[in-house]
Amino acid sequence: MKKIILGLFLILGAMSFALPKNLDANKLKKAGYEVVRDEDSAVIFGKSTDDAGITVALFLGDINAKGVNDSIKATAPKNQKFLSSKETKRAYISKYKDTQYNGFTYSVVAKNSKSKGTVISFLYMTDKELKDADLDKAIDKTVNEIESFLK
Repeated sequence: MKKIILGLFLILGAMSFALPKNLDANKLKKAGYEVVRDEDSAVIFGKSTDDAGITVALFLGDINAKGVNDSIKATAPKNQKFLSSKETKRAYISKYKDTQYNGFTYSVVAKNSKSKGTVISFLYMTDKELKDADLDKAIDKTVNEIESFLK
């Protein structure tokens, strides 16, 4: 699972990011996240639990959620086999099967954020394929947690 997270950090690192000034770094660290990239133009953080690995990228500025979603799809590594995508009221979701480690990756881009001008994007990686209800619950929980870090 950790190799998957590292690989996905590299994918997100290849994209252009902007650092939101309203990120509560202390709250982020207390929740178990580790900041991987923190520059004037980028913030990427992640954590690993017993159930999943989560890699988050926050985009600030004149970027729309649909564009971020399309960019992530276009830059997915070869070992991530695209399975499906769907759109909910809250997010764009793409599902991938890891052909190397047999896990599943869900790429999620929130349509709206409580912080204007910020697009929340995260990769939710797990060994199990999630049913729709479980996936929706995990997405809501993760988006709410990430939004709680924004001041």
